Amino acid sequence: MTVIQGIIKWLQTFQPSESWKINTDILPAKIKDCAVIKEPIINKKNFISGKIRATEHYTLMVRLDSQLDESRIDNNEWGESLEQWIEEQDRNKNYPEIDGIVQSIRITTPFYMGIGDMQESIYQLTISITYEREKKA
Repeated sequence: MTVIQGIIKWLQTFQPSESWKINTDILPAKIKDCAVIKEPIINKKNFISGKIRATEHYTLMVRLDSQLDESRIDNNEWGESLEQWIEEQDRNKNYPEIDGIVQSIRITTPFYMGIGDMQESIYQLTISITYEREKKA
């Protein structure tokens, strides 16, 4: 499973009673749509043994209603609960299943309102995932 597929599947276990579809790389135009987008940053360390350790960054974008102050408060509460969930998963070593061994998953940019207008806004959060795997031939 690719890293982005593993992260999407893992994120979908957050508040499983609320089914939410997470898209890959493109955020659709409807409210409550989500997407995980790979950032163009990767830090790699190659080992003599043939293993690599990589840290990649992914941004979760969520389009939410932001017309009323109450909506924005709810959005931030949801974002904070997602941040706490991610931190808890890292502490408990409950990581995404990927092709490799995950060592950590961390929030690098907390949940915040990015692009917005009077009706809806795009909130986002960036995570880093560090993993080791055998170097592919």
